[in-house]
Amino acid sequence: MKIAIVHYTYAPVIGGVEIVIAEHARLFAEHGHEVTVICDRGASSDPRIRVRLLPDAHDTAELARALEEWLANQDVVFMHNVTTMPFHLALTAALWRVAERLTGVRFVAWVHDIAACNPDYDAAERTEAPWPLLSRAHPRYGYVAVSDLRRRQWEKLTGAQCRVISNGLDPSRLLGLTEPVAALARQHHLLEREIVLLHPTRLLRRKNVELGLRVTAALTAAGRSCAYVVTGAPDTHNEVSRDYASELLALRAELGLEGSALFLHEETPVDERDLASLFALADALFFPSRQEGFGLPVLEAALHRLPIFCAAIEPLDALLAHGVTHFDLDAQPAHIALKIAARLGTLDSWQARNQVRHQYAWPAVYRNFLAPLLAENQAAASPQCL
Repeated sequence: MKIAIVHYTYAPVIGGVEIVIAEHARLFAEHGHEVTVICDRGASSDPRIRVRLLPDAHDTAELARALEEWLANQDVVFMHNVTTMPFHLALTAALWRVAERLTGVRFVAWVHDIAACNPDYDAAERTEAPWPLLSRAHPRYGYVAVSDLRRRQWEKLTGAQCRVISNGLDPSRLLGLTEPVAALARQHHLLEREIVLLHPTRLLRRKNVELGLRVTAALTAAGRSCAYVVTGAPDTHNEVSRDYASELLALRAELGLEGSALFLHEETPVDERDLASLFALADALFFPSRQEGFGLPVLEAALHRLPIFCAAIEPLDALLAHGVTHFDLDAQPAHIALKIAARLGTLDSWQARNQVRHQYAWPAVYRNFLAPLLAENQAAASPQCL
């Protein structure tokens, strides 16, 4: 589809709405749509996204002529705040006029803020044109609010129907993931999993990685979307370690976990910054060693506020007094999996994290809301049909 996005400014201008628009433009472009951003100030560093700058004028007729030329061949036009805020009233009026003329184009007004509902503005008292347009619903606009509050305010003000599509965020950026770890997360959809278990270890038999594989299989069989991330490589100087690595790969294949159990030496070496990113990415530490001299990853996980699941052996059982769930090494993998799921289910922080990833991460916003919006019949351009 050909998609136009209209706002006052665009990146590199910094602002909340600008960030949302930039993410929308990126998502639309990534999914094969042709994207044009129309604004007063801004530029694109992405060759897939075109930026058109509005004429340096506050004449409604001049703006309308430019907009009509640019928008005539678009499938859908998303207008962010410019229909409800008074920062460029000539643009507001020009879009109103153009939407009446371009009946084959779908116009969608994105409601982030409403001047008429905000006492900081006097929009409700201003009667001279084009101020009243900020308090009216255009018969050809569909309306999308960023929250249920904004939806209720707009519907009460205008009587127009309005749907809600929330803003989103980029977990990789906010978590500070290094590019190798961010790429790994994208490739294996780690941020969309319900449970990501991290096991920082080299591939040595005493590290008991096979138990991690079997617990992951048990969680998967129980309907959990799970990934098991093992950081280390086999010891190249140790033939026994290489043999153990081969056994683990065979067990992974036997359990059908090729896409869920990741041995990172197959993907990329892990440096210190990458390891910190993996702690930020993971939902829990899984540490099933049969023998340990100390167990530093347990302390590292605690500093990263991760729930910790580790074997009930010395010295692991004496490192921390809080935040650790121990399991017996002779316990069945299904029992350990149940213990992990039950413990995580009691943690508000884990539940909130999952809600953010599955409801507010940009891939989820696109999949659940933006893609269906685009897929609707283009003729559904009225608030009643939107």
